[in-house]
Amino acid sequence: MKKYFLILLGLIFQLVAVAQLNTDRILAIGQNALYFEDYVLSIQYFNQVIKIKPYLAEPYVYRAIAKIELGDFRGADDDCTQAIERNPFLTQAYYARGFARRSLYLYPEAIEDFSKALEFSPNSLYLILNRMNTRELNKDYTGAKQDLELYLKINPKATDILFDEGRLDLAMKDTIAAEKCFDRLIMADSTKFIGWSARGLLEMQNNNIKAALSDYNQAVQRNTTFPGDFINRGILNVRTKNFNQALSDYNQAIKMKGDEPLSYYNRGLLRASLGDYNNALSDLNMVLKLDSVNSEALLRKAMLEITLRDYQNAIIDYKVIIQRHPYFIPAFLGVADAEQGLGHEKNAFRYRQLADNIEKNKDVINRKLKEEIKTDNKMSTSQQNSSNKNTNLFDRFIDQNGETSQNPSKYSDQMRGQVQDRYADVINERNFVLTYYAKTDEIRRTNLYYPILEEYNKKNKLSSALKITNNELPLTAQLINSHFERINELSALLNNHSNDADVYFIRAMEFVMVQDFKSAIDDLNKAIEERPDFMLAYFCRANVRDKLVEYNKNNAVQKNVISMNANVDNQLNKSQDLIASDKESLFNVELIMSDYDKVISLNPDFSFAYFNKANILCTQKNFHTAILNYTQAIQIDPEFAEAYFNRGLTYLFIGEDAKGLADLSKAGELGIYTSYNLIQRFKKT
Repeated sequence: MKKYFLILLGLIFQLVAVAQLNTDRILAIGQNALYFEDYVLSIQYFNQVIKIKPYLAEPYVYRAIAKIELGDFRGADDDCTQAIERNPFLTQAYYARGFARRSLYLYPEAIEDFSKALEFSPNSLYLILNRMNTRELNKDYTGAKQDLELYLKINPKATDILFDEGRLDLAMKDTIAAEKCFDRLIMADSTKFIGWSARGLLEMQNNNIKAALSDYNQAVQRNTTFPGDFINRGILNVRTKNFNQALSDYNQAIKMKGDEPLSYYNRGLLRASLGDYNNALSDLNMVLKLDSVNSEALLRKAMLEITLRDYQNAIIDYKVIIQRHPYFIPAFLGVADAEQGLGHEKNAFRYRQLADNIEKNKDVINRKLKEEIKTDNKMSTSQQNSSNKNTNLFDRFIDQNGETSQNPSKYSDQMRGQVQDRYADVINERNFVLTYYAKTDEIRRTNLYYPILEEYNKKNKLSSALKITNNELPLTAQLINSHFERINELSALLNNHSNDADVYFIRAMEFVMVQDFKSAIDDLNKAIEERPDFMLAYFCRANVRDKLVEYNKNNAVQKNVISMNANVDNQLNKSQDLIASDKESLFNVELIMSDYDKVISLNPDFSFAYFNKANILCTQKNFHTAILNYTQAIQIDPEFAEAYFNRGLTYLFIGEDAKGLADLSKAGELGIYTSYNLIQRFKKT
């Protein structure tokens, strides 16, 4: 995560004296910014609360959370400590400090914090999982197992935790117990790949090739998201001489995760053993591009270059190996072979002599040689003793606890190539909003031009041109400061022009930029009061209200996640709070829909109002009406990529797969390339 270094602003903004002192309001705005991932902005709000009321604990906790998101774990640790000094009963402070301390590798201290938080919230599954993970990192496997048992006691239906139990058993070298855990995991839900994958790895470690291959086949049939499953199955297929399938497995692993050197390394070795030397060399070059210090790949590359009579490059590669490992005899002999291939007999003789000298002094340097030169097998050196040297080269494993998916970036080279094989999350395209800052996406063909907005921008009343987008950019510290200054200027202007709808609208946009949604709504109300046909104000007000609904709903749930106390009365109060929150959300949704309807009545060709309205209808599970609104947006703009994408997902959700896949195909054609991965996956279900 990118780190920001902020200069504390002397004064953020001046609205009115009451607003300056209303720390609850400032704290709430900071929480808005935190929720919408404007961490730099949120810190400045929390700074203001701390400056006005330094005795409050909550702003320190929220500021710590923002710092954690920015990677400032030491700063977060300090803030949590400040919060605990002010309120030693604040669960969230111990929780956040435990998280920060774990990130700083202070495992005993982190465990102590999670334990303290659990005193106040003994049934918090989040806290139990975090303490379990930290105990595991601290190699306290017994304590981690105790946490796992506590987790299952509170939530006995959580069968997925059996995977973690099996991992802990393996860490404790109890393979029998681990296998039983994975067996139970498969029995609990045989439709998920994770149990088959875990047991397959265990069988592979135990050299049970037939059983391991069977389990990996089951994992693949269940659409595993682990590239390592394909790598490991490829290794097993090599051992059983099923080379075509092994090659297919390595290809699939590369499609799933194109930056994993292990996939290219294994495929390169397989290609070399099959005589496909040029493609093997290409794979090894890719390994070195991704992992430039991989001496194993460099050695294999040099050996291939000798085979292809590329002696000059072979000499270069062998000498790099010698520089790293000065007692590695095969590298000296490799240089000698290459020099001889070039007809340089003297140089060849000299390197053979050097190799001979190392051999004669092997008793002195053998220990160092063994430390520096490792075999190819990273996880199975203690168990694989095949007589086939070519097969041994493939005994490589991948960490199956790493990332299981990648979210492709629209702004990188990942849009090139076979994008259908890059994992994409099944997430709707977000609402379109008005903003000054938007990420550009040149491949999408959605029409973002709208005449009324263009005309409004030409009035030159705004600090910058407004844009329509569903891909907003976070603000830098400098931009934040400029928007606060602009709010001050507009506030002064409104003292003399209190009936100017444009000034209220423009200030509302500035409030939106700094995540002060309540103030933005107040100004939009006044703008609409002064100009009842102000279409842009209605659209903006609907969007801001929607963000508030999203934030308030999530905040109500989060408050229920980590409870301050576990007694029945408190739980009852929380349930009542959630019910009240739901009622308020429903009321606000009605207001939002009313604003979008007003936009449509004023400008029936504004496609984004239909799109946003459809998104909200989906959240209300009114899928058929949502589809009608997506369709209306598409009729206005036949190249509305996001509308096709969301309508496609909605069709799939209600079981109309043919229509859904057709819409995803169209969305892909119009630039949303993640559609192709979803098409591949939904075709298989």
